[in-house]
Amino acid sequence: MKRLLGASVLLVGFLFGAPSTAQAVTIGPTCGTCGSHNTTFNISFAAVAGQPTVYDITITATYGSPVDAPYISAVGIKVDGANVENFVSVTPPAGTGTWSKVLGTLNNSGCEANPGEAFACSENVPGAGTNAGPDTWVLRLDFDSALNLASLTGSFKAKFSDVDGNKINDLISESWTTSTATTTSGQVTTTSGQVTTGAVPEPASLFLLGAGLVLAHQQLRRRAKVSKA
Repeated sequence: MKRLLGASVLLVGFLFGAPSTAQAVTIGPTCGTCGSHNTTFNISFAAVAGQPTVYDITITATYGSPVDAPYISAVGIKVDGANVENFVSVTPPAGTGTWSKVLGTLNNSGCEANPGEAFACSENVPGAGTNAGPDTWVLRLDFDSALNLASLTGSFKAKFSDVDGNKINDLISESWTTSTATTTSGQVTTTSGQVTTGAVPEPASLFLLGAGLVLAHQQLRRRAKVSKA
């Protein structure tokens, strides 16, 4: 019983000190630059275990109806205050061929390399070819420092094209913000939509739980000493 209580106290301490490991941002289908694309982008950030500055950024595009531009030929993302030192890998939607890894921004012509640019951009090398959706990209990026996933700001871009890779309508270019609210719902808002995370226990609840376990542990120790005496 003592060991169980001791382990429980350690677990509570871990919960207090454990950093957030992922956040999700939703952009669209209505936003300042969304136009008539009618597409929702969900973007999540997750730390890669054992690599303190490496993160997987997962971008999922869900197309609405009607779809005026069924192909996305390039995506780009930036995290404010953090430079990308290495574009480690990109995992594109299945069956869409090879996608580039470019340290640089995304413009009307596609990814533009610029090592000093904070953006990381990935482009379908043949031109276009995403599926009917949802489509998912995972960009593994190595930043110059660890990120505070509970509070991030940045920018996201996407280029829509026809089947031949010719741009359709304007680029989607939106800023985003994440900030964890101290509520049990763990709900977060962004400039472009709503962000949701898993349930987050309130700090006050964790404190009461931890205090109760510590008190119970101390009482058991006192009883043990009395019985030995």
